[in-house]
Amino acid sequence: MRKTLLAAMLVSVVASSAMAQTHQAEAPRASGTDTSSHTITYKERTQYEFDADEVEGSVVHPDVDLITGRLKSHHQSLVRPRSSFQSELLQSVDSL
Repeated sequence: MRKTLLAAMLVSVVASSAMAQTHQAEAPRASGTDTSSHTITYKERTQYEFDADEVEGSVVHPDVDLITGRLKSHHQSLVRPRSSFQSELLQSVDSL
């Protein structure tokens, strides 16, 4: 049972990978000419010249609204540092 299941899984993996391969489409050829011998060459430098056309325009920007919110509130700290630890020191001496 395991061998047949393993064989079926192996066949399905191989078959699915074979279906996933793409076929290369052949490029249409002109009648009687071989397109592989043609090469494309480009100039080393291409220069474009434009006429002296005047371009008019204006700067377009969105309308700006200043939105103000509440200012950051300042609170006093709720943690108050002790000024003296004298009572704790006296209790620790008593425990000795």
